[in-house]
Amino acid sequence: MAANIFSEKHQILFYETDRTRRVTPGMLVNILMLASQDQSDELGLTSQKIHAQDLGWVVTQHLLTIERLPQLKEKVIVKTQATAYNHYFCYRDFWLEDQTGEVLAKMHSTFILMDQEKRKITKVPTELIAPYGSEYTPKVERVAEPEKFNLEKMSASKDYRVRFMDIDANQHVNNVHYFDWIVDALSEEFLINHQIKQVNVRYKREVHYGELVTSRVDQPLTVKDSKMSITHHQIVVDQQESCRAQCLWEKNENQ
Repeated sequence: MAANIFSEKHQILFYETDRTRRVTPGMLVNILMLASQDQSDELGLTSQKIHAQDLGWVVTQHLLTIERLPQLKEKVIVKTQATAYNHYFCYRDFWLEDQTGEVLAKMHSTFILMDQEKRKITKVPTELIAPYGSEYTPKVERVAEPEKFNLEKMSASKDYRVRFMDIDANQHVNNVHYFDWIVDALSEEFLINHQIKQVNVRYKREVHYGELVTSRVDQPLTVKDSKMSITHHQIVVDQQESCRAQCLWEKNENQ
């Protein structure tokens, strides 16, 4: 039997957009993730209940595919489904639709359950996953990882000091902030002239309050015979890789 699908409405707010009046990739992920939290709350699996057991849900990978970024004041429908799980990994799908039912974006995410005290992955208790109606699978899903970052091809980097407001209830940087660091490493000219179409981001190591983060990006690689470009990204702290990402971009039609 298929897992429960949760759905809610949302209108794009001004602080969710950038100068193009379109929602930013990070805010898009925020909107999608909110739906999963709202579903959990509706099922009685609130963050407070999870944290009371010294546990916390942590994302290890997002694969986000975008057909079109919604614009300021546009009304959209957010849907999510906790599709499958095994002893240590849980898989969830998200999708965003416009008022006509056209799919604007999709995201497939992998979650683990972390022991907050030991800071280690722990088994998923049946009582924390059963209410979603997810299907148990003994298989570990193999989602393609972003390519390894090649330092010799790095074209730019930026540093960021982790602020108190960047930290979430799991006591580390909220995964959405990585999207901002990734995009911000690219030039203004590139961002104005391109639309993001896909982000594959893999989280490797926790980042904590006060740490100095470096966001690295390589020179955009144009896909042969197309208007598409690929960028590779790496987030490091003290030369240790915390996050790796690969993005697909499409050049604007008027360029």
